[in-house]
Amino acid sequence: MNRLPDYSRATNAAYNVLRTYTGPYPQIDIFKVIADLPDVTAHTYSDVARIFGMTLHQFLDIVSSEYGFTFYDQMSRRGIILFNDLKGECTIRFTVAHELGHIILGHTQDDDIARREADCFARNFLCPVPLRNGFNLATVEDYCDCFNVSEPMAQVTLNLNKSDNYYITKSNYDNVDNNAYCYLSGCTLAELYGY
Repeated sequence: MNRLPDYSRATNAAYNVLRTYTGPYPQIDIFKVIADLPDVTAHTYSDVARIFGMTLHQFLDIVSSEYGFTFYDQMSRRGIILFNDLKGECTIRFTVAHELGHIILGHTQDDDIARREADCFARNFLCPVPLRNGFNLATVEDYCDCFNVSEPMAQVTLNLNKSDNYYITKSNYDNVDNNAYCYLSGCTLAELYGY
């Protein structure tokens, strides 16, 4: 039986991670998020190559992806993200967010369905819907400038904005909207809601 990507699950998984995010907005600090997760680490290809006594180019010859990949142990529920530090910042941010999506979503296979769900996770994680709406972003350039993402990612995010708005739960929307507002305005939730 063929299964379809579960975009609702992937979308809301991104916001569940962002619920406890205390870093800067609008550009989500993916490495702060990973540092705050107890069972996930991220390492550069250069660091791993050095550990194995290889050059980066030797390491690149043996890995399955020029961008990044994940080791995930289901028994211990620990994930290790490896990424190519020679890529640009926007590519690295997307790659690490995509790989984090695989871990959070518990993917055990790297098939088309898993990749689509991980892309959906990364898109919502790096370009949260409440900020897209709140800032009235309308162009690829708006998305690139606001979220520090590549033009291809910005285009896909812009194209799928209606879908992402559909799948996000009200609770997740409100939570991220409040967190972003508090960060950007400098107020606390208590000040925002008067309690």
